[in-house]
Amino acid sequence: MPPISLPAPPNVSDDAAISDWRKNVRKELLAWRGSIDPATHGQWSVSVCNGMMAILAERPKATVGFYWPIQNEIDLRPVIVDHIARGGKAALPVVPTKAQPMIFHDWTPQAEMVPGFARIPEPVGTKAVPIHVMIAPLVGFDGRGYRLGYGGGFFDRTLASLAVRPLVVGVGFEATRLDDIFPHEYDIPVDIILTEAGMYPVTEKAIGDTYRAEGSSPPCFLSS
Repeated sequence: MPPISLPAPPNVSDDAAISDWRKNVRKELLAWRGSIDPATHGQWSVSVCNGMMAILAERPKATVGFYWPIQNEIDLRPVIVDHIARGGKAALPVVPTKAQPMIFHDWTPQAEMVPGFARIPEPVGTKAVPIHVMIAPLVGFDGRGYRLGYGGGFFDRTLASLAVRPLVVGVGFEATRLDDIFPHEYDIPVDIILTEAGMYPVTEKAIGDTYRAEGSSPPCFLSS
């Protein structure tokens, strides 16, 4: 894959410059992700799916809030279906309206789906459920666990609204790692970064999370 060409870092004292920089970086990263050839995308996706399976193996009864893949994101649905088959549960976000927290609703492969916010499929006819693990797609990320998403702020807004914070796993491609995404004050870092290069713990919750099988140990964290 060709290297990603990104604009120079902004002046950190200029909020408008930071906002413009994030928009331009988002555009470049999405264009790069869309250009990944299918064979490479498939190979990297297998690595990420294996890493997610290791995380969920330590939490076999967890309810996992995941995402419906769009714009060449990594498709974790096979991992989620396997998790359900092994006794776990899953949920997909429903977006009530713009600038509101997402609500996770119970999901199984048999759930009826309809186009929701931004035409992303959402389950209908299922109840809202609390989640123990949240999988957040990464357009880009930095080493502190701050994620660059699509700009709507849905994941951060949702995390801030939850009474009990789930374990948050950011999923993306290693090439989209940035030195700094210059997060906004309301941005919330993920607990684990998962890419095709391995799993990286970011917060103490990554290794201290209690919602795992009794007596099991934390997943093995890898490095490139």
